[in-house]
Amino acid sequence: MVITGENIRCPPKAALALGIAFNELATNAVKYGAFSDAAGSILIEWTTEAAPAGKRLVLSWKEKDGPAVTPPVHRGFGSRVLERGLAHELEGTVNLDYRPDGLVCSMDIPQP
Repeated sequence: MVITGENIRCPPKAALALGIAFNELATNAVKYGAFSDAAGSILIEWTTEAAPAGKRLVLSWKEKDGPAVTPPVHRGFGSRVLERGLAHELEGTVNLDYRPDGLVCSMDIPQP
């Protein structure tokens, strides 16, 4: 696992929401994704970007070298928590991209 990004401070609400998101992503990586294969790895990176409405935190979780990925037939509870719940809690957007070479989760939220 590689983690890159500037140090940032998060209020408790954002830290809790991100903690739940990373728990869900890591659990799925162990069960089905990059961490279910000895060769698999994950890159977590974030940047801050200026936007008309204020600074944004753009965060990504990228899996690679795990088993081949196919989009799920139906969205489970975890996917809904990430795409709807996390986006709502953090007032941003969350996108799950089931690429053949690994899951990519992109988050774009107001900078905490």
